[in-house]
Amino acid sequence: MASITSSIGTGSGLDIGSLVSQLVSAEAAPAANRINKREAKLQTELSAIGTFKGALSSFRSSAFSLSLSSTFTAMKATSSNSSLFTATVGYSTMAGNYNIKVNQLAQAHSLELATLVNKDAQFNDGALKITVGSGASREIAIDSTNNTLEEIATAINKAGAGVTATILNNGDNRQLTLKSTATGVSNTIKIEVTGADEVGKLSLASTFDYSGTDAGLKQVQAAQDASITIDGSSTETTSSSNIFLFNSGSLSGVSLEVKSVGADAAASTAKLEIGRNSASATDALDGFIKGFNTLMGAIKSLTSYDAKTKQAGALLGDASVRSVNFQLRKMLGESISGPSAYNNLSSIGVETQRDGTLKFDSNKLTAALAADPTGVARLFTGAEASDSEPAVEGLGTRLTTYLDKIAGNSGSLNSRLDTISKNISNLGDVRETLNMRLQKLEIRLTKQFSAMDALVGQLSGTSNFLSQQLEGMAAIYDRK
Repeated sequence: MASITSSIGTGSGLDIGSLVSQLVSAEAAPAANRINKREAKLQTELSAIGTFKGALSSFRSSAFSLSLSSTFTAMKATSSNSSLFTATVGYSTMAGNYNIKVNQLAQAHSLELATLVNKDAQFNDGALKITVGSGASREIAIDSTNNTLEEIATAINKAGAGVTATILNNGDNRQLTLKSTATGVSNTIKIEVTGADEVGKLSLASTFDYSGTDAGLKQVQAAQDASITIDGSSTETTSSSNIFLFNSGSLSGVSLEVKSVGADAAASTAKLEIGRNSASATDALDGFIKGFNTLMGAIKSLTSYDAKTKQAGALLGDASVRSVNFQLRKMLGESISGPSAYNNLSSIGVETQRDGTLKFDSNKLTAALAADPTGVARLFTGAEASDSEPAVEGLGTRLTTYLDKIAGNSGSLNSRLDTISKNISNLGDVRETLNMRLQKLEIRLTKQFSAMDALVGQLSGTSNFLSQQLEGMAAIYDRK
């Protein structure tokens, strides 16, 4: 709104600017208050709906985990001696027990110089061609720019040949070791060297020559595969690394990592037990209970009323909240059709408490999983139609689908949030319209008071003139 310049009326003596400002402010205050109250209410509602949507989304995540069949079919692998080996399993792995004997661990091929080299020694020109296993060869040129042992080691490490070069100091002498970056027989180091002898320099070819015998380079550690024996088989199972991945057979989906070898056959053998991982379902249901109780806490806070302070929650009486609360409780209390005795939450240890929250007895779930794991899974994941039974929608799937309609990206709460945001944005236009109306009022009042001031000035001038005339006539009569 445009500012009003204070001015004293020349005819009336009134402060027209101040008077107009007060009248405009009196006109603006009620309208501005209505807009501000409307905006505050919308902002409160926007924040409350956002909180409600967030709580629903969190609960939806916990419900979704219960809709997955993998939650109930998860397997676990247990080693009776984790210092020998550890193991993990996939969902499709078969249950079973196996005796695993660790025969040997995988080793990386390692070489070192047969003799020490002085720190100032220089090698003749030539090239090192390094190959690890069946990988690509890397050729490293040696000339006057990189012919010391340290410079050669640096060049090897930069070449990306699958070999790590390390320099060890021994006074003025240096020792070089070359080690494959990968373990296993398939990653054996091969080196081809070219370079002629030169006066005053070391022979590159003779120093770095390695052909499996102790020549310029000698073997420190042979390349070796890891090896295990399963259930006393006459055939060893090998791996180039210390991790064994099984893609077929009864151990399909198992990843086993060997850690050490015992002092004898007995100390090198441990049991691998693969069985159902009931903790997966227990943890998922525990998360579901916590998610629901957190949601109920949010709803209680948003819809509460404090009689002492007379403060109401932002969503007290909100139809959407009441509907969601009703629908969730209805679904949680329903049973699904089927032959299993575990067809509702109560049957697996979930009970509703007096305050509306849920309580979970994990022992009942454990017992149910042991008695009828398929029935427990069916309660949450449902089942496809068969010749004898129609399709069944599980509780986890039912809740996930419903919550997506409410709190998903295309859900009803998102639409409501968009509407509230637009209404808040529209208040800017309402304020602009009010400002324009007040500016017009200011201009009109200023003109009206200015005209009044001019009229008062004219009347005052006429009054003064008449007074002077009357005073003159009175003086004439007084002289007679």
